[in-house]
Amino acid sequence: MDNPDDEPLRQDENYSGESCAGVLWRNWRYVRCRFLGASFAEADLGGCEFEECDFSGAQFNAAELTACRFINCTFVGANFFVARLQQCRLLGADFTDADLGGVTFTDCDLSFANLRFQSLKKQDLSGQKLEGADFYGADLTQANLSKADLTGANLAAANLTKTDLRGATLDRVDLKTVTLKQTKLDTAQAIHLARCYGAEL
Repeated sequence: MDNPDDEPLRQDENYSGESCAGVLWRNWRYVRCRFLGASFAEADLGGCEFEECDFSGAQFNAAELTACRFINCTFVGANFFVARLQQCRLLGADFTDADLGGVTFTDCDLSFANLRFQSLKKQDLSGQKLEGADFYGADLTQANLSKADLTGANLAAANLTKTDLRGATLDRVDLKTVTLKQTKLDTAQAIHLARCYGAEL
């Protein structure tokens, strides 16, 4: 599927199963469109906006996504293997059962995204906005979350072994059920951890 030369706003259209592999898209907007099983492999998308779109089962492997907005979009079972996302907003994105192996997030906003049970080992999310994100049961072993905004994030049952949390904002984050082994904390976070267990300091 080639990007059209007119009608920059597309609404309620169905592109399921279509091939967008290798396409170059700039500054297009899609609202409530369906891309089920579509292929964006090695595509280059810049400045595009997708609102309430369904990408379930879509292929984004090796795609380059720059300054794109995905608001309340669904990526259930999508493949992002070795994809690169830079300065993208993925507010409320649902990554249930998505393959995020080797994906690179740079300066992204994943606020309120569903990342439950995701394998994010060694993922560099430093300095990124993760407010309200759901990491329930996620594997964040050796991930870099330093200076990230984790305000109100759900880290219950997450594995933070050897994870770097230094400088991250942990307001309203309960650390009691988090696996913390050799986890890097700063002084303020160590105090926050103690308070989660009822200590009075």
